[in-house]
Amino acid sequence: MFISWQQKAVEHMITKYSHAQQSASVVTRRQDGHGMNTHVIKIANRECSCGKWNQFGIPCSHAQKVCGAYNTSAASMVKNYYDLMAYNNTYSKHFEPVQSEDYWDDQNFQFVHDPTIRISTRPGRNQTTHIHNEMDWRQTRARQEAQQQGDSSIQKNMSEEDC
Repeated sequence: MFISWQQKAVEHMITKYSHAQQSASVVTRRQDGHGMNTHVIKIANRECSCGKWNQFGIPCSHAQKVCGAYNTSAASMVKNYYDLMAYNNTYSKHFEPVQSEDYWDDQNFQFVHDPTIRISTRPGRNQTTHIHNEMDWRQTRARQEAQQQGDSSIQKNMSEEDC
């Protein structure tokens, strides 16, 4: 992921930057109808408006472009849980296997049925909780008109067969 984002960073362009705040705006390159998006990167906070840096802990292509402009190593901005030492520390301890349920302690609680949570036992699609808006009304109206036109053509065909 880091290397593929590093390759994409070459295509980006920095438009605005602030050395004092360690922030910049990056515009992606237009390709195949995609791109020309602007992202705000804050190096000091280790965040980008695309959200990938925060989600994965690895600087996205936008952040890597800005790191290059500030002469900062993007690899040093990767979260420490990807570090080899952290990996080794995680798996260096002894793991005990989980015993059978027969050896588990009894729990001091009871399951309580919540009648507000319903599981559908009927086949088909469950009723939606979506709040309908004007887009739904237009779709419903179009569907009804199509059905009416279909019904009228069926009636015409039936009347022609009767003759």
